[in-house]
Amino acid sequence: MLTPEECAGLCGKYNIQCVIDLRTPIESAEFQDPLPKGVEYLQIPLLKDAAVGITHETGSDPMTIIRNLRKHPEKLKEMIPDFKQLYTDIVTDEYSRSQLDKVVSTLRKNAEGGICTLFHCTAGKDRTGIVSMALLKSYGVGNEEIIKDYMRTNRNAFWPTVKKCIAVGLLTWNWSLVKTAYNSFMADRKLIATAIENYE
Repeated sequence: MLTPEECAGLCGKYNIQCVIDLRTPIESAEFQDPLPKGVEYLQIPLLKDAAVGITHETGSDPMTIIRNLRKHPEKLKEMIPDFKQLYTDIVTDEYSRSQLDKVVSTLRKNAEGGICTLFHCTAGKDRTGIVSMALLKSYGVGNEEIIKDYMRTNRNAFWPTVKKCIAVGLLTWNWSLVKTAYNSFMADRKLIATAIENYE
């Protein structure tokens, strides 16, 4: 979470004039973007509802759930989403696909007008990754290059994921759950390949 000063510094450094928030309204209300004056804010959520492991509203945040259910690892595992299905749904569900198309259209329009736009979700892996895929596809970028771009997510995701997995291990002492958490927080080329396949 950036402070107002950090956010202003980021926007100033990269001349960001527009921010697209892919999170749900509940997520955004809990952790608002502290944007400086003059930066346009657009909320275009890709999902209607909370999804454990994807969205991070109060009560659906993975670490909150793990703390509350640490003595019931079997229930925790049951709550892990089917990420392959989620990646499929975001590009095929009527609501999510229309929102995705709106984001891509806005990004392209802003780019043509010389407006630097930042788009984000919470972790920057799933919803942000799918928007990146769709945007690159719209410019004719090949599938393998899109997958490589998506996998670069792990450069920034690795250490935060390790810290979360250590926390999961200390809370639950369940190695299987630690592995599940690791796989949930890290980018998987199979997931974005599934999104590409269903997007076309």
